[in-house]
Amino acid sequence: MKVTLQAGMVLVFISFFATLANGQSSTNSSAPLVPSQVRPALSPDQLPIQPRNDAAPPQVEEAEKARREALEQEELKLAEETQARGYWVDRSTGLMWAAKDNGQPVTWRKAERYCRDLRLGGFSDWRLGTLTELAGLVDKSDPAPERAGNVEIFSINIGRRVKGGLLLRGDPWSSNREIDRFGHPYGDGWFFDFVNAKPSGDLPYFRNTKLALCVRGAQKP
Repeated sequence: MKVTLQAGMVLVFISFFATLANGQSSTNSSAPLVPSQVRPALSPDQLPIQPRNDAAPPQVEEAEKARREALEQEELKLAEETQARGYWVDRSTGLMWAAKDNGQPVTWRKAERYCRDLRLGGFSDWRLGTLTELAGLVDKSDPAPERAGNVEIFSINIGRRVKGGLLLRGDPWSSNREIDRFGHPYGDGWFFDFVNAKPSGDLPYFRNTKLALCVRGAQKP
């Protein structure tokens, strides 16, 4: 009886260890989970540089070239007509402008007298233009010329900044003058800076470097 009991206990232990071994074998036989491979993101400075093509297509360049050439031809034709006629009428304002300036730098008073004495196109009521009227002549489609460099080149370029094909070889005097504290005009007046497209007051060392460009028609405030 005693032997039988011992044999039964041995069988129980054998069965327990067999079950435990099978469990470990089943656990070990399962394939381990392998995390998916994620490619790390690149920093902006590591990204590949895409080639840029800033050059305009040939068709666009040709079209722009043709447009500029056509515009230059129109400007040349207008300038020739204006100079042959002797004056130009700005249809947007109704003002009639002399085709060219007086040809030499003068003081404000001499410029004012030049326009007052001018006889052109059958009219004798010529005068200096106001700052507002001169500002209306600025051709904003043309880049401003540089003051530095050859004076002749500057004169040609500033002429391109003026509408109507007018021949302007420098900054012109306006009819505007300085006003004293009593409300009376005094001294030299203001001129219009066509390079920077704005009015400018006279400085003592500039007194003889302005031109006279005459206009006729209703004055504007």
